[in-house]
Amino acid sequence: MSKQRATLGATGVFAPANREAAQSKALARPDRAGRAPLPFWATTPAKKQLRMLAAERDTTQQDLMTEGLNLVFQKYGKPQIA
Repeated sequence: MSKQRATLGATGVFAPANREAAQSKALARPDRAGRAPLPFWATTPAKKQLRMLAAERDTTQQDLMTEGLNLVFQKYGKPQIA
């Protein structure tokens, strides 16, 4: 008879010990308060161009993406809330 092995998921390796600790860690970044991640896929050249544009304009990719999102909202008649 073989002994059944535990999976990593069952051992809790990938899960925080408690949710409160994980949430307080996320709130440790005040610049992220009231924000949520918004991942999306872009081509490699687009990613490189965004990085270069941010460097040229002495700003961050985050600021450029926020500006772009507000332009999309403006185009479709929505409030610019990003």
